[in-house]
Amino acid sequence: MPSGLSFTLFGIPIRIDPSFFMIAVLWGLGERRVSLIVSWVVVVTLSVLAHELGHAITFKIFDRRPNIVLQWMGGLTFAPGVLTPARQLIVSLAGPLAGLLLIGLPAFAIAQGTLDDGSTWDVILSQVVWVNIVWSVFNLLPVLPLDGGHVCASALYFVVRERAMRIAHIISIAVAAAGGLYAITNPNYIFIALFAGFLAYWNFSQLSKARPQEDQREFYEGFKAIARSDFAEASRHAQQVIASGPDDPTLAAAVELDAWAKLYSADVAGARAALNGLPQGRVPNQFLVGSIAMVEGRTEDALGAFCSGFRMVQFGPWSPVAAALIARTGQVEPLLDRLAADDQVGVGAIVQFQSHLHYAQRFAEAARAGERAFMAAPAERGQVAYNVACDWALAGDADVAMAWLERAVAEGFASRSQIDDDPDLASLHSDGRYEALLAKLPGT
Repeated sequence: MPSGLSFTLFGIPIRIDPSFFMIAVLWGLGERRVSLIVSWVVVVTLSVLAHELGHAITFKIFDRRPNIVLQWMGGLTFAPGVLTPARQLIVSLAGPLAGLLLIGLPAFAIAQGTLDDGSTWDVILSQVVWVNIVWSVFNLLPVLPLDGGHVCASALYFVVRERAMRIAHIISIAVAAAGGLYAITNPNYIFIALFAGFLAYWNFSQLSKARPQEDQREFYEGFKAIARSDFAEASRHAQQVIASGPDDPTLAAAVELDAWAKLYSADVAGARAALNGLPQGRVPNQFLVGSIAMVEGRTEDALGAFCSGFRMVQFGPWSPVAAALIARTGQVEPLLDRLAADDQVGVGAIVQFQSHLHYAQRFAEAARAGERAFMAAPAERGQVAYNVACDWALAGDADVAMAWLERAVAEGFASRSQIDDDPDLASLHSDGRYEALLAKLPGT
């Protein structure tokens, strides 16, 4: 069970962890007098709470259910769900502006009308001004995870879209490093220098984690673009990764994506030229090599390369792309013959090829590949027969699909719920034989 003080304010659950008070006391030791240390802790607690309430109330306006936690060196307001970048920007600004406008500036105005006589009231007022103006301004610096960093990331989204967070991390590192270098020259700012160093390190670590995810997103969008014949867009995604200076495996994948895009836009020479950008010593994906050879009319070289691709298990989002080309050029059966005769790949390669053809929506060819796999006696005969039934159903041959579905059940595939819920078999639902077969199966 979480420790600390818990309560609800404006319908918002709030928890203050003991660590928050501990750090606040440590920060206030410079006040020397016990009464001023206490006032410091009270001012910090109420000011940080007001800041987080600014975030939380804005979340509520956007129909989110926020929670507030004060711990260690500050507060955290979180709510389930994802906001649009515009709304996220507003939520990020609401916190520091609440402290600045509602507490900091009024306190500063009051302080201008008091005597600077070092009285307890004067010191407490200066504490309020410091926490709500200086801290609020500091918090608006474009450094993640400060609010200013989130504002920066949200604003960047409107310009660079998915790259916004990556660029925000880079800006954060630059600003934190510059601030740390400045602070380290002044002994009074040593804590600020350490904090800036921590922020720079944190952003660097987050940048390192985010980059592979961003690259994977670029690859995913790139192959989606190829699937819808938007080859210029696919090439753009590839160039995006190449320009980021990735490691060799990622660079190789991006170069190959660019080559796929060029190949499918009928730029065979461009595809070959793109492969010159592979890292030194890197062997290109054999499905890509085979596809280039197939387009150039070198069928024997193409089939050999495809077999090598299956032998090297070089599967990926390009697999359906290559399978579609193989089907369009009428080379499914010749490749199946080669795979069946290749002792190094076995029946597993044929099963894989069936799935590639399926995802390429070449259902009749996929079904025939599955039939070849079934005849080669794979380990999961029931599953293979079921896949064949699905492909024949999608290809529009209900009679053959039913025959293979019955064969799948005879081979041990007996999940009634899976069969009945599979959209691939939707065309069989009105067939009396289908209902009769389901009635023989257990309910799960």
